[in-house]
Amino acid sequence: MRLIGGAFSWAFALVPTVYIGGLIWYFMGVGGNSAAGIADIGLGPTVMGLAVVGLVLTLPVIIKLLRLISRTDKVPGARAEEAGDLSAETQGFDADAAFANYMRNRDAAPPPPIAADVVDDNLRPFTPRPGGFGRKAV
Repeated sequence: MRLIGGAFSWAFALVPTVYIGGLIWYFMGVGGNSAAGIADIGLGPTVMGLAVVGLVLTLPVIIKLLRLISRTDKVPGARAEEAGDLSAETQGFDADAAFANYMRNRDAAPPPPIAADVVDDNLRPFTPRPGGFGRKAV
């Protein structure tokens, strides 16, 4: 099933490239197969725009080719068949024990300071909050 989905992905990624490439080829033929001929009949901006749009729409194909060539499309442990092989980092990790440890240490930490705390007769020991939307308080 993955092979079929991959084939459709490649095919649909190539459709805009082929269509825009065909338009550029057609306009090149109308212009005498030269850039000067295209500019003479006034199709220069059209062909340049098509080239830019074609390049942008071809980026997914280019990225897929680069991933295929560099083999960075394979992430270890991402596929369902490899889910049974846990890495050494996650083996033996107990989420319930980690949460219990967090809750136990949370009460031991000092409470965060509040604005009512006065430090050396300074009524505003903390930096003021930046203003937001609406009226500014005076």
